Amino acid sequence: MYSHFIQFTIPRLGQALVALLLYLNFLQLPFVAVFAGSLPVLYYGLPLLLTAAVLYFARNPLGAGIVWAGVLTGVYAVCDLVGLVCRLIGGTVDTVWHTVYQGGLLAWAVTLVWLLYGRRRAQKLCTTAYRVHTAKPLPGGRLRIVQISDLHAGSTMHAGRADELRQRVDELKPDLLVLTGDIYDETTPRDAFDAYNRAFAGMQARWGKYFVFGNHDLGEYFASSSFTRADLESAFAAAGIRVLEDVAVTVPTGGGVLRIVGRKDWLFYQHRRFSPGELMPGGPDSRFTLWLDHEPRELKQAAAAGADLILCGHTHAGQLWPVGLVARLFRFNELNYGKKQIGGATAIVSAGTGTWGYRLRTAGRTEIVCVDVESSHA
Repeated sequence: MYSHFIQFTIPRLGQALVALLLYLNFLQLPFVAVFAGSLPVLYYGLPLLLTAAVLYFARNPLGAGIVWAGVLTGVYAVCDLVGLVCRLIGGTVDTVWHTVYQGGLLAWAVTLVWLLYGRRRAQKLCTTAYRVHTAKPLPGGRLRIVQISDLHAGSTMHAGRADELRQRVDELKPDLLVLTGDIYDETTPRDAFDAYNRAFAGMQARWGKYFVFGNHDLGEYFASSSFTRADLESAFAAAGIRVLEDVAVTVPTGGGVLRIVGRKDWLFYQHRRFSPGELMPGGPDSRFTLWLDHEPRELKQAAAAGADLILCGHTHAGQLWPVGLVARLFRFNELNYGKKQIGGATAIVSAGTGTWGYRLRTAGRTEIVCVDVESSHA
């Protein structure tokens, strides 16, 4: 989703601060506070045990426990701030707050509701439609492109939902179907791998199906995959999906007016890949160029090289708030989500057709992207 530092290091560095904040707040819980004057061992010991239990459940940076602990910590931090303001105001406001807060039980209730909301939001598969205009010729004057990205098959989109995805894609009747990386990852079970390959084989696209690798498709960040690169390439070939790695190809539409550029993933290949200028040394021309890159990087360079429409994924639109907000503030991605005009190109970043790591989403949407390109060429 993001760099190794964001995905793995930051959660570890934050554990000490989380532990301190939680411990201080657990001292206020009603079933702990009753021991404040009578049994100091229990008063100070119970919060310590509770904090240790929370940290134990949050020990796996890819587990649901760390999300629960993170949300609880965030809610506690907000409640602490509100409580401070109420104490400064005093009077009825402070009394009402203490009644509502219930020594911290409110924070637990809000956390539960937030996680249930995130679970439901992650499971809801949406279709996000965009409309793009071009002065370049297109076969039949229009082109419908359906994008699947960051499926992470086996997580939110488990094996049992493969047919649902196939039906949703076929209902859109795409001219082109593009898969922009992280379709699978290290945790994808073999049944999900096989189920989605069958689904991709059944999807229909008039001008073909294309795929570019993401950083997780063949990565081994924390586990060994249930499949090999040979397995993936063989399955995609059987499904009629063409794998593109740092190559520009002409789509066989009959008129030769459509080009697709597929890039190697910037993270997986450790920045070693062709530049946009090397992929299109002739620069912009009269042929409509669809640019596929898992991560939204070098967007200006792609536009300058001749890209007309750039489709990316990778960011998940943050997936868990406030990750996306932090990414935007510190510019971890050139475009975190949505549609943006960059030079002569339109760039679109998908929030992902699945979720990474956690079956939760409190930012962005689980989506299929459908782009309708219309030509004004006479």
